[in-house]
Amino acid sequence: MSITRSETSFYKKNGYLVKDELISKKDINKLNILINKIVNKEKNSRRKVRDQGGTQSYNNYHFVFTSNSSKNKEILRLNNPQNNNKLFYNLSRNKKIIDIVKKLIGGTVRFHLGKLNFKLPNKKKGSLVEWHQDFAFYPHTNDDLITVGIYLEDCSEKNGSLKIIKGSHKKELFSHHSNNNYFIGKINTKKNKINLNKSVSLTGKAGTVVFFHCRSIHGSGLNYTNGSRPLILFGYRATDAWPLINDGNPHPETNFDNYDKNIISGKKSLVPRCTDVPVIIPLPKKKHYVSIYQLQKSK
Repeated sequence: MSITRSETSFYKKNGYLVKDELISKKDINKLNILINKIVNKEKNSRRKVRDQGGTQSYNNYHFVFTSNSSKNKEILRLNNPQNNNKLFYNLSRNKKIIDIVKKLIGGTVRFHLGKLNFKLPNKKKGSLVEWHQDFAFYPHTNDDLITVGIYLEDCSEKNGSLKIIKGSHKKELFSHHSNNNYFIGKINTKKNKINLNKSVSLTGKAGTVVFFHCRSIHGSGLNYTNGSRPLILFGYRATDAWPLINDGNPHPETNFDNYDKNIISGKKSLVPRCTDVPVIIPLPKKKHYVSIYQLQKSK
C-alpha cells in the first residue's frame, strides 16, 4: 500500500499524515500480548533501577522509569524494542509503512530509532510531553527525516493523543534551550509566541499510523484515563541525511557497519546531501543520551 498524490501534497503542506487502521487488528493484538508479557516481567523483576533506567546507546534495549524505585515500577518507555524481538523488528520494516515513508522522504530509507512509549495516567505523573521538534534533538545535513507513530490502542483527547501544529515544519527551528542555555528538549511557546490554537489532535483507532515531519512542532497532553496507553514510535531518514552529532542512535562513527545495515531502501553512500536547513546544536546538556522525559524536567 502506498499513498495518493493528494495525500503526499497534504503531508508536504501540513507536515503530517494519518492513515487509519493501517496495521491489522490481528497484528495489533499480537503486539499487545507481547507488550503485556514484557511489562509484567520487568515490573516483577528485582533488578535495581539507576538513573531512571540508564542512558541510551545505538544498540541498547532498556527501560525508562518515572523514578529509581524498584517497588511499584512505572515504565515510561522501552528503548529500541526492535533490537530484542522479531515482532517489533518486522513492524519497523513493515512494507505498508516503508512504502509510505519512501514516498514522503524522497525514495531512500535508513532506520533511525525505535521506542515504545507508555502514556501514564495523570495521577501517576510523567505523561505530559511538552511541545518540541524532533530535528532539534538530532540535526542532520538535510531534513528528510520522519517519525512514524503506531497506535496500539484507540487514541483520543481523553488519553492524551498526539498533537501537532499544522505547517510548522516549514517555519523556523525553535530553540529548545533553557534560560541557562542548556538543551532541555522543549520550546518556550510563550516566549516564541507560538499559537497553540492551530494545533490538531491526531486521534485514531488501534492500528492507525501517523507520519510526521522531523520539524513539525508536536507534543501530547495528559492521560485522564486509568490505563497506561502504549505507542510505538519509529524514526527513519533518507540515506543521504547524515547526522551532525551522536544522538545515541545508530551513528556512523560509533558502528559504521551497523549504520549501513539499517538501510532499508537505497544504496550506501559516503556523500551527504547538504541543504539549507536551520540547525541548532543540542548542546550543552546536563546529562547525555537520556529520555525526553528527563530532559524536559531539567533547567
